[in-house]
Amino acid sequence: MSPAETAADADLASARFRVGVLRRQWRKVSYSFPALIMAVAGVEPDGAPCEYVFRFELTGFPGTAPAVQIWDVAASSLLAANLRPKGSPRVIEAFKPWGPDTVYRPWERASGAHNNWTQSYPNLAWHPKRDLTFILEDLHGLLDRKSTRLNSSHLGI
Repeated sequence: MSPAETAADADLASARFRVGVLRRQWRKVSYSFPALIMAVAGVEPDGAPCEYVFRFELTGFPGTAPAVQIWDVAASSLLAANLRPKGSPRVIEAFKPWGPDTVYRPWERASGAHNNWTQSYPNLAWHPKRDLTFILEDLHGLLDRKSTRLNSSHLGI
Protein backbone atom coordinates (compact mmCIF):
# COMPACT_ATOMS: atom_id res chain seq x y z
CA MET A 1 0.00 0.00 0.00
CA SER A 2 1.31 3.46 -0.91
CA PRO A 3 1.71 6.21 1.72
CA ALA A 4 -1.10 8.13 -0.02
CA GLU A 5 -3.46 5.16 0.19
CA THR A 6 -2.54 4.58 3.84
CA ALA A 7 -3.27 8.24 4.65
CA ALA A 8 -6.61 8.17 2.79
CA ASP A 9 -7.64 4.95 4.55
CA ALA A 10 -6.78 6.48 7.93
CA ASP A 11 -8.90 9.55 7.15
CA LEU A 12 -11.86 7.38 6.15
CA ALA A 13 -11.55 5.44 9.41
CA SER A 14 -11.23 8.55 11.61
CA ALA A 15 -13.78 9.49 14.25
CA ARG A 16 -14.43 12.89 12.59
CA PHE A 17 -15.24 11.22 9.28
CA ARG A 18 -17.51 8.64 10.91
CA VAL A 19 -19.39 11.36 12.84
CA GLY A 20 -20.25 13.06 9.55
CA VAL A 21 -21.55 9.73 8.22
CA LEU A 22 -23.62 9.18 11.37
CA ARG A 23 -25.04 12.71 11.09
CA ARG A 24 -25.88 11.94 7.43
CA GLN A 25 -23.79 14.86 6.24
CA TRP A 26 -21.92 12.62 3.78
CA ARG A 27 -21.57 9.02 2.73
CA LYS A 28 -19.05 6.98 0.81
CA VAL A 29 -20.39 5.87 -2.59
CA SER A 30 -17.27 3.99 -3.73
CA TYR A 31 -13.57 3.82 -3.08
CA SER A 32 -10.83 2.24 -5.12
CA PHE A 33 -7.63 4.15 -4.52
CA PRO A 34 -6.87 6.71 -5.88
CA ALA A 35 -10.55 7.43 -6.68
CA LEU A 36 -12.99 8.17 -3.87
CA ILE A 37 -16.62 8.97 -4.65
CA MET A 38 -18.52 10.75 -1.85
CA ALA A 39 -22.11 11.99 -1.63
CA VAL A 40 -22.65 15.16 0.41
CA ALA A 41 -26.07 16.12 1.79
CA GLY A 42 -27.47 19.58 1.42
CA VAL A 43 -30.61 21.66 1.15
CA GLU A 44 -31.80 23.25 -2.09
CA PRO A 45 -32.75 26.95 -2.10
CA ASP A 46 -36.42 25.91 -1.95
CA GLY A 47 -35.76 23.94 1.25
CA ALA A 48 -35.83 20.47 -0.32
CA PRO A 49 -33.17 18.01 0.84
CA CYS A 50 -30.57 17.13 -1.79
CA GLU A 51 -27.36 15.24 -2.28
CA TYR A 52 -24.46 16.00 -4.60
CA VAL A 53 -21.68 13.59 -5.47
CA PHE A 54 -17.97 14.39 -5.66
CA ARG A 55 -15.07 12.47 -7.15
CA PHE A 56 -11.80 12.82 -5.25
CA GLU A 57 -8.54 11.94 -7.00
CA LEU A 58 -6.05 11.19 -4.21
CA THR A 59 -2.69 10.59 -5.91
CA GLY A 60 0.05 12.07 -3.70
CA PHE A 61 -2.32 12.63 -0.76
CA PRO A 62 -1.91 14.31 1.74
CA GLY A 63 1.22 16.08 0.47
CA THR A 64 -0.72 16.91 -2.67
CA ALA A 65 -4.25 18.22 -2.31
CA PRO A 66 -7.03 16.08 -3.74
CA ALA A 67 -8.47 17.01 -7.11
CA VAL A 68 -12.22 17.20 -6.50
CA GLN A 69 -14.93 17.27 -9.17
CA ILE A 70 -18.69 17.49 -8.82
CA TRP A 71 -19.76 14.18 -10.27
CA ASP A 72 -22.58 12.43 -12.11
CA VAL A 73 -22.40 8.79 -10.95
CA ALA A 74 -24.82 7.49 -13.60
CA ALA A 75 -22.81 9.06 -16.45
CA SER A 76 -19.42 8.54 -14.74
CA SER A 77 -18.48 12.09 -15.67
CA LEU A 78 -18.67 15.69 -14.51
CA LEU A 79 -22.10 16.86 -13.46
CA ALA A 80 -23.65 19.04 -16.17
CA ALA A 81 -23.51 22.76 -15.41
CA ASN A 82 -27.31 23.09 -15.38
CA LEU A 83 -27.59 20.40 -12.66
CA ARG A 84 -25.05 21.94 -10.27
CA PRO A 85 -26.01 23.55 -6.95
CA LYS A 86 -27.83 26.86 -7.08
CA GLY A 87 -28.07 29.50 -4.42
CA SER A 88 -25.79 32.19 -3.09
CA PRO A 89 -22.94 33.66 -5.14
CA ARG A 90 -20.59 31.63 -2.90
CA VAL A 91 -22.26 28.37 -3.94
CA ILE A 92 -22.40 29.29 -7.62
CA GLU A 93 -18.71 30.28 -7.60
CA ALA A 94 -17.59 27.05 -5.90
CA PHE A 95 -19.34 24.78 -8.41
CA LYS A 96 -18.99 26.79 -11.62
CA PRO A 97 -17.49 25.16 -14.71
CA TRP A 98 -13.95 26.47 -15.15
CA GLY A 99 -10.59 25.45 -16.68
CA PRO A 100 -9.66 22.18 -14.93
CA ASP A 101 -13.30 21.35 -14.14
CA THR A 102 -12.69 20.96 -10.42
CA VAL A 103 -14.49 22.46 -7.45
CA TYR A 104 -13.34 26.09 -7.12
CA ARG A 105 -12.09 26.19 -3.51
CA PRO A 106 -8.75 27.14 -1.89
CA TRP A 107 -8.17 23.54 -0.67
CA GLU A 108 -8.59 21.95 -4.11
CA ARG A 109 -5.50 20.82 -6.08
CA ALA A 110 -5.97 22.96 -9.21
CA SER A 111 -7.93 25.92 -7.86
CA GLY A 112 -5.88 26.15 -4.65
CA ALA A 113 -2.76 26.84 -6.69
CA HIS A 114 -4.70 29.48 -8.61
CA ASN A 115 -5.00 33.15 -7.72
CA ASN A 116 -2.70 33.15 -4.65
CA TRP A 117 -5.40 31.64 -2.41
CA THR A 118 -2.88 30.15 0.01
CA GLN A 119 -2.02 33.64 1.24
CA SER A 120 -5.52 35.08 0.86
CA TYR A 121 -7.38 32.21 2.60
CA PRO A 122 -4.92 30.30 4.79
CA ASN A 123 -7.76 28.82 6.86
CA LEU A 124 -9.15 27.15 3.71
CA ALA A 125 -5.90 26.39 1.88
CA TRP A 126 -4.64 22.83 1.67
CA HIS A 127 -1.58 21.66 3.60
CA PRO A 128 -0.46 18.11 4.43
CA LYS A 129 -1.97 18.20 7.93
CA ARG A 130 -5.46 18.64 6.48
CA ASP A 131 -7.70 15.59 6.05
CA LEU A 132 -10.59 14.51 3.85
CA THR A 133 -13.09 15.49 6.53
CA PHE A 134 -11.87 19.10 6.27
CA ILE A 135 -12.97 19.10 2.61
CA LEU A 136 -16.25 17.32 3.33
CA GLU A 137 -17.10 19.80 6.09
CA ASP A 138 -16.52 22.69 3.69
CA LEU A 139 -18.61 21.07 0.93
CA HIS A 140 -21.42 20.28 3.36
CA GLY A 141 -21.32 23.85 4.69
CA LEU A 142 -21.74 25.17 1.14
CA LEU A 143 -24.59 22.80 0.28
CA ASP A 144 -26.52 22.93 3.54
CA ARG A 145 -28.37 26.24 3.37
CA LYS A 146 -28.82 26.25 7.17
CA SER A 147 -25.04 26.10 7.61
CA THR A 148 -24.55 28.70 4.89
CA ARG A 149 -26.88 31.12 6.70
CA LEU A 150 -25.12 30.51 10.01
CA ASN A 151 -21.68 30.96 8.44
CA SER A 152 -22.47 33.76 6.01
CA SER A 153 -19.57 35.84 7.28
CA HIS A 154 -17.15 33.01 6.48
CA LEU A 155 -14.75 35.07 4.34
CA GLY A 156 -17.29 35.36 1.58
CA ILE A 157 -15.66 32.49 -0.25
